[in-house]
Amino acid sequence: MMMTNPQYPAQPNAYHHAASAYGNTQKGTMSGFEVVAELYKGMIKFVGQAKQSYEKGRLDDMCLYIQKTNKILMALQSHLDFEQGGQAAVFLNDFYTGVFAKLFKVLKADNPAQEFDEVHNMLRPVKDIWIAHADNAKKGKPEDHIELPESAQNKE
Repeated sequence: MMMTNPQYPAQPNAYHHAASAYGNTQKGTMSGFEVVAELYKGMIKFVGQAKQSYEKGRLDDMCLYIQKTNKILMALQSHLDFEQGGQAAVFLNDFYTGVFAKLFKVLKADNPAQEFDEVHNMLRPVKDIWIAHADNAKKGKPEDHIELPESAQNKE
């Protein structure tokens, strides 16, 4: 049984709601991994646009881009399958909550532009992992181990 948020009833395609939040018209021909990778690209784009809007003093536009990012996050989070996803679903749930919190606090920060950069830096490595999964799935071996993208490696 898939545990989803009752606010967003399960769709035949679990990422339908998320794909529509981004406006991706190719969702029918894309794998789930590809759809999620595109959604992450969209979030990164919207966070960049929010930062640019902030820097130009266009706070209404900034809020619109934050709202678009949040819609994607909510759609992705509401479709997590904790039974099948296990620890990955728990990680993603906590990750999405952390991104929400960061975006919520951006205007109260001493340096909002830096906060947007931090959100971008949070999203990028996870996006790269989804892209690696999508590439692996295209090879017809989605169960094979993927190499961790460089952006996702912990560099201490």
